[in-house]
Amino acid sequence: MREGDLRVIRPLAYCRERQTRDFAEATGLPVIPENCPACFAHPTERAYVKTLLAQQEARDPRLFRQLRRAMLPLMARGLPQLDEGWT
Repeated sequence: MREGDLRVIRPLAYCRERQTRDFAEATGLPVIPENCPACFAHPTERAYVKTLLAQQEARDPRLFRQLRRAMLPLMARGLPQLDEGWT
C-alpha cells in the first residue's frame, strides 16, 4: 500500500455481522463461528469484544453509527467522496 500499487477497501464496515451471516446462509456460503479456523485455540478475545460492543450498544444505540463515522477518515484515505453520505 505504501507504494501506491494496492488499495484496501472496507465495504463490510457498513454491514453488521448479522447481515453478513444472513447473506452467507441465504446464498449457501459456509458460516465459520469464529474469526479464523486456525485460531480456535484462542477464540476468547473476539467473544469478549463482541460482548463488550453489545453491552455498549445496549447503552447507546448510536454506537455503531458513531464508530463508522470515526473510521471514515481512515477508510476514505485517497477517496474523498466517502467522507460524505455515510454518516
